[in-house]
Amino acid sequence: EILRRKPEQAGELDSRKASPLHLAAAKGYLDIVLKLVSVNPEMCFARDIDGKNPLHIAAIRGNVNVLKELVKVRPQAALILMERGVTILHACVNYNQLESLRLLVEIRNDHEFVNSKDDNGSTILHLAVLEKQVEVFYMDFDRNNMDNNIFYGCGLSGY
Repeated sequence: EILRRKPEQAGELDSRKASPLHLAAAKGYLDIVLKLVSVNPEMCFARDIDGKNPLHIAAIRGNVNVLKELVKVRPQAALILMERGVTILHACVNYNQLESLRLLVEIRNDHEFVNSKDDNGSTILHLAVLEKQVEVFYMDFDRNNMDNNIFYGCGLSGY
């Protein structure tokens, strides 16, 4: 009702520059997320004080249903980098959100996206080694999109 009367409120930001969409994505409120993006889908690109957009927040929190819908609305928002060149895939590994990672790789399994390096030169597979997240290595990546040389810096051989 509020959004119908005052749709501009979908774009309001709090003191941390988080929008209502950030908050709904964080809590996993799918129905509210759908209403907010129907009013202002560009809020998928809004970055909070930490440089995260609502897709980043949903992925980090493991709210896979919300993430799936946000990616449908604005798939390019998943490509926005966070601080230090961290991608949404890096964040999934850092926060041990493997279902979010799996969903994103299923949706967009291309070479550049999957092999992106952060500002430290780390890919998601480098992070998986550091975090001892063996499950990542068993995920259904398109092996043609994986950079075989990626393993050498980790002390592993290519597959």
